Amino acid sequence: MQVRYEITPSDHLEMLKIRFGLSARLGKILLGSAGILLGVFGYHFFGDTWIVVIVVFAALTVTQLFMPYLIHRRIYYRNRALFEMRTVTFNDEGIKSEKATGNIEAKWSSFEKFKETKNLFLTYQTKDVVGVVPKRAFANPEAVAQFRNLLVSKLHRSD
Repeated sequence: MQVRYEITPSDHLEMLKIRFGLSARLGKILLGSAGILLGVFGYHFFGDTWIVVIVVFAALTVTQLFMPYLIHRRIYYRNRALFEMRTVTFNDEGIKSEKATGNIEAKWSSFEKFKETKNLFLTYQTKDVVGVVPKRAFANPEAVAQFRNLLVSKLHRSD
């Protein structure tokens, strides 16, 4: 099976929202919220210098809320060659990706798992190395199902 596609900004952002989703950031958001409450308590009982604590924890909390968008802008627009048009071949042995700046081959054994979203298949070589295969790259729903079946036969599905 062979597909041709480029990874668009919306594909990349969707992948990052899964990778750095709310559940992954929830602990930091709760810690930031607790810091804000501590700052408010300190400000109320101990004076104006506690406003610094409130501001610092509020900034950290807001940063966590917008983390996928911040990472997306930093990575996608600074590294356009990573997302260029490619031809990807999937077979029983693995994946071969060919693009203008180079080729990559990987055996299925080098992947840990895959996830499926509404628009994408995400293949994980590690927690931080994620391949993006947009469903729009396939000619029809049957080809999407065929690729899904190949992934299921080769990799652990992560939900």
